[in-house]
Amino acid sequence: MKRLYPILAVLALAACTGPKAPENTVRNETYRIYEGVAPGSESWDWQEYTYTDDKGDSYFTNITTPELIAYLPAKECATGAAMIVCPGGGFTVNYYTKEGATVAQWLAEHGVAAFVLKYRLVHFARNEQEAFYSITGAPAPVYTPEEQAALDAHRPVARALGCDDGRAAIAYVRSHAAEFGVKPDKIGIMGFSAGAMLTTDVALNHTPENRPNLVAPIYGSSGQMPEQLPTDAAPLFIAAPEIDLWPTLSSLNMMTAWRAAEIPAEAHYFAVENHGFGYYPDAERQRPSFVWIELLYAFMQKIGFLG
Repeated sequence: MKRLYPILAVLALAACTGPKAPENTVRNETYRIYEGVAPGSESWDWQEYTYTDDKGDSYFTNITTPELIAYLPAKECATGAAMIVCPGGGFTVNYYTKEGATVAQWLAEHGVAAFVLKYRLVHFARNEQEAFYSITGAPAPVYTPEEQAALDAHRPVARALGCDDGRAAIAYVRSHAAEFGVKPDKIGIMGFSAGAMLTTDVALNHTPENRPNLVAPIYGSSGQMPEQLPTDAAPLFIAAPEIDLWPTLSSLNMMTAWRAAEIPAEAHYFAVENHGFGYYPDAERQRPSFVWIELLYAFMQKIGFLG
């Protein structure tokens, strides 16, 4: 099932690099990754909220229906590779623009079919003002003890279902590979913060149908590393600010485990940088660490993901 995305359906130029740089439009459409209601959230009947700030950045909360928003490259320069992009936001907010759309657009301009994942989130907002208090400066929600207990119980459930959405997204793109013009064995997943946690969960727990061919957690913890990696673990790319190198986080442990298993892995840690830098293409919001996206592309080339 697909439909034009009503809020962010902005036609953008797909300007491929190299001698061929055809001008074309990216199909900015949404695809529901489950037939019917998403498994595990049949009783989720609350409202999803959307907010766009004065800079044009969009955010979502209370997501109940997982969707992929496609950014497809011009056919003349498509590499056949695909990437699921998972924005962060603590499993309560989906930072759609800076950790989703801008990244997907860049990938599409460089020949990679990109799909921003709106995965299921914690239900914490009872109205629109509460939905974006951390972004708009509105007062934080105040819950009764009963509401707080329900929210605390809901958090791990929503997080687990969000990770399931990552696996379902890969399976969906793989099963529709011909429609999207991608190769079934060239489908990766990447994410930021909470989206990186989702990405790592998929990297460590998958079936042949939803196995990623590349994983790229960007400034996110993997949680508890298993004693042994899956025998079919995919190549790993990590980018993070040095502030995220806390003893309780395990991105360095991930790198060590991947290298011990002799699976291609690359990590980049940026000094004097904060968590949540995302990616912006416009000059007024540029920062040196944004080179991470070019390093990721170079890693894709080195491991043969783009061919």
